[in-house]
Amino acid sequence: MPSIIAPPRPAAPTENSVKSGKRFGKLPSCTASELRRRVEQGEYLVIIDGLVCKLNGFIDKHPGGPLSIMHMVGRDATDEARSMHPAEVFESAMPRWAVARFVTDEKAAAQASYVEDLDLPYSAPRSTLADGSGHPQPESSSAADLDYAAIQRDYRQLDDQLREEGMYKCDYSDYACEAARYLGLFAMSCGLILLGPASVWTYLAAGVCTALLWQQLAFFAHDLGHNELTGRREFDMVLGICVADVLGGLSVGWWKKNHNTHHIVTNDVDNDPDIQHLPFLAVSTRFFESRYSTYYRRIMEFDAAARVFVSLQDKLYYLIMCFARYNLYFLSWNYLLFSDFAPYRVLEMGCIGVFFVWFSWLVSHIPTWPYLVLYLSVAHSVSAVLHIQITLSHFAMSTESPDPVYECFAARQVRTTMDVICPTWLDWFHGGLQFQIEHHLFPRLPRHKLRRVQPFVKSLCRKHGMEFKEFSFIDGNVYTLRWLGEVASRVKLYNGREEHSAQAIASIKKSLRAQ
Repeated sequence: MPSIIAPPRPAAPTENSVKSGKRFGKLPSCTASELRRRVEQGEYLVIIDGLVCKLNGFIDKHPGGPLSIMHMVGRDATDEARSMHPAEVFESAMPRWAVARFVTDEKAAAQASYVEDLDLPYSAPRSTLADGSGHPQPESSSAADLDYAAIQRDYRQLDDQLREEGMYKCDYSDYACEAARYLGLFAMSCGLILLGPASVWTYLAAGVCTALLWQQLAFFAHDLGHNELTGRREFDMVLGICVADVLGGLSVGWWKKNHNTHHIVTNDVDNDPDIQHLPFLAVSTRFFESRYSTYYRRIMEFDAAARVFVSLQDKLYYLIMCFARYNLYFLSWNYLLFSDFAPYRVLEMGCIGVFFVWFSWLVSHIPTWPYLVLYLSVAHSVSAVLHIQITLSHFAMSTESPDPVYECFAARQVRTTMDVICPTWLDWFHGGLQFQIEHHLFPRLPRHKLRRVQPFVKSLCRKHGMEFKEFSFIDGNVYTLRWLGEVASRVKLYNGREEHSAQAIASIKKSLRAQ
């Protein structure tokens, strides 16, 4: 007999919840087959706490961007939605968008996705080794047969525990040292350029200070983008724009759209923009197939240039990272000028304009062109440290789901993410990126509390046979380079197969013409 999937965390009854409960009780039921049929007909249906929510009228208004919803259509998004939103969102949004109660049998109740075999134009099926394609993957010591239902249950219990202990509340005193660091780096950068002697060492030091300032501001903007500071979306977002756009020249709106998508479909070849870097880098041999990116809405061509760069990517990795910030300028402006979804477009363009005004004024005090080029080159190339820290978390991790139909949110985040081991006194340098597994499991948890949560996450992984992958910063670099080298080594094999296929086709055509 079908059974209604009840919300896993029933809240204490309130006036609103009682009213909502009455309404939910009157909702029609929706089976898995009906869900699939309606999705194929163009409805954006997402399952949250056993309720089918129709989000067609909300998708263009979603603050996190439309793609983070589209990638959950036809799937159970309970954990994804709860991890990315405060509880108030559910109290106000669920009654508004719920159109049915999801009913299914016990076996199907454990599914994470009901549409993996459907060809949806906005979200590709998750990459999986089960398709027999034989794409190589990084080594993993995780158990072969994970109990996803048990993992999900214990993950939710841990999340409840963190909420009850007030871990989601930000301690503003944690940002006292952060603010002093930002002001100090800004003052040193400006002071060296405006007051320092005209010398190579002056502009070298100023460039390093500017790069560190941009790195630290990126950490703060990341916190604000996840509403870790106040929990108030509008305030944190505007403050983030004032910080990142005005002082760094980059769009927080672009980052939020990109980053939310990354959190929902972490390390998925076709869907996650954070690993889509052709023609320069490929973290999976699946990219050799010229895949279609649902984020960029174009085919990522594995052309002649890509074959050259990817075949050398382990050798060019650090050089490419030195130019990564220039790409962020381009992506920011491309988003602000051409994106269909840019809710703060005018404010951001104005704030980035302010950045170019004050920054141009600052560098105008550098007396010669060689010194100017030195300063700008150092500021942008030393920024490679941030991009290395970001890519280290995912580049050498799994891109193939063992079971995309049943794999739960928590298991997927652990499988695709790496931690970096560092002493407490060096936490400022990594800005929370050293606890990426914890962050991906609890994105709204203030980063200064991630270290305290790590032992609980490790215990969860040990209990369920999930590998908790962590390296020192140096070892993580070595591990990532080795994996990039492994993918690079496959380019020659791929080229050989392509050449052999071309020769075979040419031979067949020649035989046909001879006949």
